[in-house]
Amino acid sequence: MKNKNKAMLTFGRFVAILCLLATIGCKDDAWDEHYEQADSRLESNILSVLSEDADYSTFVKYLKQTGYSNQLATSQAYTVWAPNNAAFAQVSADIINNPDLLKELIGNHISLFSYNTLFAYNAETKEETLVKMFNDKYVEFVNNNEGSSFGDVNVVKADILTANGILHTIDEVLEVNQNIWGYLNENADKYPKIVDYLSAFNETGFDEANSVKIGTNTLGQTVYDSVFSTTNSYFKIIGNLSSEEQRFTFIGLTDDLYTSAFDQLDDYFYHPVADSTQNATDRTIFDNLTIFPQVEIDELTSDPVTTTRGNQLVIDPNAIVENIDLSNGNIFELNELNYDPKGIVYKPIRYEIENTDKRTIGSITDFSVQKKYDVFASRQFTNVVRLSANPTSNNSNNYFEISFNNVLSASYNINLKFSPIGAAQDTKLKFEFSYIGADFRPVVVEIPPIIVSNLEDGVITIGDVIDIPVYIDNSEENFFYAKLKVIVDVSEPELLLYDRTFGIDYAELAPIE
Repeated sequence: MKNKNKAMLTFGRFVAILCLLATIGCKDDAWDEHYEQADSRLESNILSVLSEDADYSTFVKYLKQTGYSNQLATSQAYTVWAPNNAAFAQVSADIINNPDLLKELIGNHISLFSYNTLFAYNAETKEETLVKMFNDKYVEFVNNNEGSSFGDVNVVKADILTANGILHTIDEVLEVNQNIWGYLNENADKYPKIVDYLSAFNETGFDEANSVKIGTNTLGQTVYDSVFSTTNSYFKIIGNLSSEEQRFTFIGLTDDLYTSAFDQLDDYFYHPVADSTQNATDRTIFDNLTIFPQVEIDELTSDPVTTTRGNQLVIDPNAIVENIDLSNGNIFELNELNYDPKGIVYKPIRYEIENTDKRTIGSITDFSVQKKYDVFASRQFTNVVRLSANPTSNNSNNYFEISFNNVLSASYNINLKFSPIGAAQDTKLKFEFSYIGADFRPVVVEIPPIIVSNLEDGVITIGDVIDIPVYIDNSEENFFYAKLKVIVDVSEPELLLYDRTFGIDYAELAPIE
């Protein structure tokens, strides 16, 4: 289904036009005939019209049982898709005998506002109408040359006008379609890794909005008939799979697909603590390989689709073995999932030099990093690193050091981006790269000095390839680190030959090919 979000966003437009139609009528001849109905239905509300027809006595019984009959007797505008008595014979007794499930089922057939077949699916514009039902689900209303349908149920009689809305009759009960999260939980045996991982983020708490105040205690505090609801903190990161107001496509990772992805990625997250490797790899998989804003199979091309986390993945439509349509999107079941780790996790790690986080300097008074705006040249900000005092080879106020976050257990080049700042002469720089190895011991790599031209405006790669042995996350509790120290050479006679000011934009760990 295409353009679902657009259909939902233009809901107000539908309502406005519907109200206009109710006031001035419609030029369409077929619809005019409906407005010319002279029978008593135009003087009776939807509940009364249904009650007068014995074929819908079961539906009316359940309307009264669930309390919806009270609403349908009011003067607000409603649309009802009413199943006949025979249709209810196919409904499971487990639903009929469960008050909550029955209410959700009956609410799946009632909506606020009036929807006639003119506002169902338009074959010319290919815009679909998603109708929000009383149970908060959205159901597709379609009208074409073959007739009208509601969800996957045929409309037998359409556009029956009443005093408070429109009635359509159907010959099947429309089952309540699950959302993605509900479907995953019900099929946990098919997606055990997904359900286990996501369920760990479930949080149950007191739901004050839906709890009922029943009095006060002796301390004057409100006493509730308490309702508790469960939320999922991870959904705040990747998108709420239980929300009926959003539309997603989810990749249903079977155990085989999950294992394949894990085996391809876990080396990048090697850590002496096995659980750390497992957790970091899982987070990467579920962040980057599972959830997208909704896309249909016929919309897939050789171009990548973008996940809710901003990463891109090419989905081969030929690899889709099943497309499961759900109330808030769909699940693709694939027989394979191909991707390049460089497009998912193995990316450049950049540190902007003006950033004060995880940066130390030899002396606050003797060494400074400033961000200046070049209004006449590039019209961009550039970072000016200045050694302001007169150091000697005996002091240590001639450096700054930065720490990189989220460094994979992988191989990198060290790149520095320089900017010309009008220094009088070139600058001589030395470097040290340090990290904690897998044996928990520090390693210091001394990188040969380079001479940076005072006109340099580009990227310079320093030293050899650096092999980082252990994944380094952004947690302050993580013992492991990867640091780069940039040192101004102040030994004699360099103080005379080289400037102590230079422009540097960023330092970067760049993945090797």
